[in-house]
Amino acid sequence: MVFRFLCNCEYTFSKLNHPHSLHISSLSIIYFDTITIKPQETKQKSRGTLVAGICAGNIKVCEIQSGRAHDGSTTTPTGDHFKLAIPFAGQTIMWDVVFDGNAPESPPDFTFDDLTFLADPDVAILEKYVPSLAKWDSQDPKALMNVITELLYLYKKHQVALLTDPDYTRLQFEYSTLIGGTQIVENDVEVLIQNRNKTTGRTRSGTGAVNFLIHLNVDFSGIPPVQGTTDNTGKDAAVLLVTFHSPDWSRITPQLCLSPGVEKALGNTSFTVPLFPQGNCLMDYVPLVMLQLNNKIAAIIAAHEKKKGFVTAFMFHMGKALLEYDTVDFTYMSFLLVKRDFHFLLHINLSPNFPKECPVFTLQSMYHALWGKPFKLKIDDCPFSPRWEPRQMVERACLHIKDHIDGFQKSSIQKSQE
Repeated sequence: MVFRFLCNCEYTFSKLNHPHSLHISSLSIIYFDTITIKPQETKQKSRGTLVAGICAGNIKVCEIQSGRAHDGSTTTPTGDHFKLAIPFAGQTIMWDVVFDGNAPESPPDFTFDDLTFLADPDVAILEKYVPSLAKWDSQDPKALMNVITELLYLYKKHQVALLTDPDYTRLQFEYSTLIGGTQIVENDVEVLIQNRNKTTGRTRSGTGAVNFLIHLNVDFSGIPPVQGTTDNTGKDAAVLLVTFHSPDWSRITPQLCLSPGVEKALGNTSFTVPLFPQGNCLMDYVPLVMLQLNNKIAAIIAAHEKKKGFVTAFMFHMGKALLEYDTVDFTYMSFLLVKRDFHFLLHINLSPNFPKECPVFTLQSMYHALWGKPFKLKIDDCPFSPRWEPRQMVERACLHIKDHIDGFQKSSIQKSQE
C-alpha cells in the first residue's frame, strides 16, 4: 500500500554526488552490537546503516531510482525513489520510500510490503505515533530516520495484534504468557508472521512460520575482555530467535544469536541452546535458556579468575625470572631459569578449559637445537587438581619440573649431537 501523510512542511535535498540527491547518511541509531542472524544479500550495492530494535542491524538502501521526468535542465538522476531493507524479527522487511523530485519540500510516501499495515490510517493516530512525519523538518538530517523508527514501532504493534486472529490462538497464548509470566517485557520481543497473504493477513496453508525474536536480559559485564574482537562496536547482547512452523505450530526451532564479543568469549560454538521440549511453551523455555547462559557466563568468569590467580602465583614464586606473560587472557607465561650455569626457558600454556585441564609445561634449551629449531621437551604427568588453590598448583608443579631439569639437560646435549 501507499501510505501518504499530507502536511505543510519543507524538506530540502542535500547536494552529495549530484544535485537533488537525497541525504540518507543519518540513518544511524545504535541499540545493541550488530548480531547477524540470517545474512541477506542484495543484487545492488547499498548503503548500510543501523536501526534500533531487539537486534540492531544494517538497513540497506537499495534500488535507488528517479521518479520524476527530467525537465531538460539536467540529465542527472534525482534518486528520489528507493527501497529500504530493514532487519526485523530475524528477517528482512522491504519498504519503498518515495519522495517527489518536483516538490522536494514534501515529506515522503511509503509503500509497505504488508498491505494490512496502516491500510486506513487515522490522522490522529499518525500524529501521535509518527510525529516526525506530521512535523516534518527538512533541516533535520535525522528526519527520515526518526520517521522510520516511529513506523517500526507501529509495525511491531501491528504484528502482535495479528496474533488475535483465530489462526494464531496458540501463538497468542505463547506471547501473552511470555510477557505475563516471565521477566520478559513487550520491548524485549519482536513478532513477525511470515509467508502470509499480504492483503488479507491470512497465513498460506501449510507454508507459514512465525518468528519470535526475544532479547535476553543477561548481564555480560563480568565477562573478561576478548583479544582479537575488532567488530564489537556496541553493547554485548544475546537474542533468542524461536520459529513456530504451521500448520499447527508444533514444530519449533530455536536459535541463539550472540554479539561478536560474547560469542568469542563463550568459545564460538561451545554453547548451544537446548531443544524445545515437546509440550513446553516460551514461558518455560526462555528462562531455561537464560539460566544455562548465565551458568556458562559464571563458569567463564570463574575460569578467568582461576587463570589469573595461577599466573599471579607462578610469577610471585619465580620472582625476577619472568620474561613475558599474557596480561589479558592469562593463557601463557615464560621464564628464564638457570641450574648450575645451564640456562633454559620454561614455557607454561593454559588451555581454555583450565582448571579442568592441567597447564602444559615445556622446557627449552638456550644452547641446543634439533633440526634447526631450539630443543624443547614437554613435561608430562605433572601433579595437578582443579580443586587445589593456585599456590598449591604452583608448588607441586615446580617440584615436578625441578626433577626433570637434569634429564632435560642431558637430552638436549644428546639430541643436538645426533
